[in-house]
Amino acid sequence: MIDIDLSRRAPLRLGVARDDDVRWYRDTPAERIRGVDLGDVARKSARARITHPDRGVVADIDVVIASDAATARGLVDGSFDESAGKTIVYVGTPAGLAGLIADIYTLGIADGAVLIPSGQGVAELIHDAVLPALQMMDLLADPISQALPA
Repeated sequence: MIDIDLSRRAPLRLGVARDDDVRWYRDTPAERIRGVDLGDVARKSARARITHPDRGVVADIDVVIASDAATARGLVDGSFDESAGKTIVYVGTPAGLAGLIADIYTLGIADGAVLIPSGQGVAELIHDAVLPALQMMDLLADPISQALPA
């Protein structure tokens, strides 16, 4: 039987990877993990929390988003072949991505995510649409002007 604690924890940790750097929302770096699916992420997260009890744990997510899912699917290129089988890949809409992040956080699978944008305009769409959606879910309380610049 799985025991899921839905009580409020530390704030959501969120970063956006750009080249070899991660821009953190709220300046809260964490231990990064990669998993092929949410079950794999949950197992690796549990191990990381034991190894690093003083740090949050975030899941890497390769991201392609667009205003509609069909357009996002059309943006997928061969670059995802490199990460296939290594990390979660999300292709869809900003609202769907915000929902995935909220589920990962709320269910305690991880303390947040590092989003790895793939494709032109994806980082900007994260800033312009995903962050406001997370804010509306009451997961990001700070003003967006302090959030990750695209």
